[in-house]
Amino acid sequence: MRARLAAVLVVAAVMSAVGCVERKMLIRSEPAGAPVWLDEAYVGVTPLEHPFAHYGARRVRVGPIRDENDKIRYMEQERVVDIEPPWYEKFPIDFFFEVIYPKQLVDEHELPAFVLASAEGRPEGTPEERLRRLRDEAQKFRDRALHSIPEESAEQ
Repeated sequence: MRARLAAVLVVAAVMSAVGCVERKMLIRSEPAGAPVWLDEAYVGVTPLEHPFAHYGARRVRVGPIRDENDKIRYMEQERVVDIEPPWYEKFPIDFFFEVIYPKQLVDEHELPAFVLASAEGRPEGTPEERLRRLRDEAQKFRDRALHSIPEESAEQ
């Protein structure tokens, strides 16, 4: 009975001293205060320190920043980032640091800052309205170009 109790206490002591790796992704933008989506899930506003569970390619979208009237002030930016694991998170060494190592490790990955372009000077309206305006301007340009060709040259 005492041997079992001692074994349980040893296992409990070992389990309480078990470490782990805490993974964080640091996301910043210029200007700050932009909404952030990670793999199409909203995760917060910049500057952001977000925990993550796995390494590899991640899709990060930052922005757009809107004013109180819901008008876009800064455009959004999107990137696919490849988060590489550190040496202690590669197989088979990772088992030791995830399960046995008695201390907690912090693995921070700071992404390059997202510099958001200003929306000033951008055409207003929905994408359909902007497409219609672009087609109208293209048609006017085409008509003007066709009418500027002398008729003698057009017959040849």
